[in-house]
Amino acid sequence: MKRFFLPVVSFSLILVASLGQAETAKIANLRFSDNPITLGEWFTISFDYEGTVEKYFIENTYETQEGVVKREVKDFAAKPEVRDNSRGAIQFKWKSENGTAKPYRILKVWVKDGNGRESNALSGEVKVQKDALTEEVRIPMQLKSVFGTKSLHLSGTVYRPASGERFPLVVLNHGTPRDPEERKKVLQFREQSRAFVKRGFVVVVPMRRGYGTSEGEYAEASGKCDSADYDRVAREVIKDIQATVEFMRKQPYVDTNRKVLMAGVSVGGFSSLAYASAHPEDVAAVINFAGGKGSVEPYKVCSEESLIYTVGNFGKTIRAPTIWIYTEKDDFFPPKLSKRMFESYRKKGGEGRFLLLSSEHGHSFFVRGTKEWEPIIDEFLVGTHLAPQKTATLRP
Repeated sequence: MKRFFLPVVSFSLILVASLGQAETAKIANLRFSDNPITLGEWFTISFDYEGTVEKYFIENTYETQEGVVKREVKDFAAKPEVRDNSRGAIQFKWKSENGTAKPYRILKVWVKDGNGRESNALSGEVKVQKDALTEEVRIPMQLKSVFGTKSLHLSGTVYRPASGERFPLVVLNHGTPRDPEERKKVLQFREQSRAFVKRGFVVVVPMRRGYGTSEGEYAEASGKCDSADYDRVAREVIKDIQATVEFMRKQPYVDTNRKVLMAGVSVGGFSSLAYASAHPEDVAAVINFAGGKGSVEPYKVCSEESLIYTVGNFGKTIRAPTIWIYTEKDDFFPPKLSKRMFESYRKKGGEGRFLLLSSEHGHSFFVRGTKEWEPIIDEFLVGTHLAPQKTATLRP
């Protein structure tokens, strides 16, 4: 028996030792959902792992205004789905709340297994910026007619970076609800505007005549459904946007040496294209989210051929690059119609890129899918003179 007992014991010891020498966990591909990040607001940190993970750690390194470097470490217990799988991704929420520190942070992450062994570490630099400054403004507007000149004011909301610098301007144009009573609501597009602000823009969201608290009568009626006059609508919305641009160019935080970026959703997309066609010298680019006019009920648009004709004619004079972002489930301007509008625009000389997305948000994609369209906008702006600010380079 002794002859067999010793080999079995030796084999058991070797097996235990080999198990104890399992490779330590490895991590890779550190990612930040936002960069820059906004002070006091949550963002997502994620990375991939391979191996056994019991805990993960984050080290936040920052410099005080007095030049003192400080480090803070926080640990988290791994969730069951992470502990039970030897490969996957870890993601968690984080926010920076120290508003007195200098703007840049070094965030470092690593993991430990059940024996306390540490993985490799990943680090990346993020910029922390204060939330956008928000201001309600009254935009003066002069309406000329055969009866004289009438003065009125449009309401608007301005979002801008919290610094004393000058930034290029984005005019963000709203749409038109099917229910006229809904026009009384004031639209601010806070989340969407901040997406542009963190890329280095000043954003104004003007409420055109007949909307919100703006003065003046609603001026965008297109007439009878079977003979809609969309050229007339275009002439009217151009007046409101022109008043907005002239007002904003007088503000000390707007860079008047840069052309304006026009953006809009639904009728706001139509309006952005209309303004760019009337003032091509002022516009750097147009971002058209589900643009159109005349949707009276799901999948019904008044005088489609007339709409296609008007939008197509915008292409005769627009010289700025444009991007048209629509979705397959849009019941205001379905794919067949949106494609025909774009094709007409291109045939008349307009430059642009058409995207048809499969988002479940449909016509509400601009409002509900901000995180989905931000990368699309980044790619588009790189090809213009309004490229976004550089994001941090991750360090392995």
